[in-house]
Amino acid sequence: NRGLALLFLRAEAEGFALCQAPALQTKVFQYRLWDVNQRSLYLRGDTLVAGHLQGANAALEEKVFWVPNRALEPGRLPVILSIRHGSRCLRTERGPGGEPRLRLQDVDIRELPRAGATAAAFTFFRSYRDGLWRFESAAHPGWFLCTAPRGHQPLALCRHRDVTSQLLDFYFQLC
Repeated sequence: NRGLALLFLRAEAEGFALCQAPALQTKVFQYRLWDVNQRSLYLRGDTLVAGHLQGANAALEEKVFWVPNRALEPGRLPVILSIRHGSRCLRTERGPGGEPRLRLQDVDIRELPRAGATAAAFTFFRSYRDGLWRFESAAHPGWFLCTAPRGHQPLALCRHRDVTSQLLDFYFQLC
């Protein structure tokens, strides 16, 4: 099939691509995330808080959207988390006292996996045990997403050793 081989060579010589590789597709997953005290996440102003939502207030619950970040230790299940249909991502950064803090940043969750390792500030390693999940900051090892023992307090970051004063375990369920 010499004619076919010549066609391929001619296309290559002329700089034409016979086919184009598909663009990297990032599937966004929608989940419910709530702590072991059955407190859901919702926005109060610009802060993501955990509290009991009942009746009409149940509609305030924020669904959590996530994508994998395959550039960071895939065996540790790295994910990028967001709310508002993937438009506001959870980010870790150094606070004024030097300790990491959590904030929301307006960025499209589908763009971050393309940033690879530079998206570490948006990435959390998931771990699972006995039906519960923990989320450790990739940028700040040893710091986990947590909620306060009292309700309607901000979602935050804390060290594993602070487990007596903070709740690190979450339920994480597909919507």
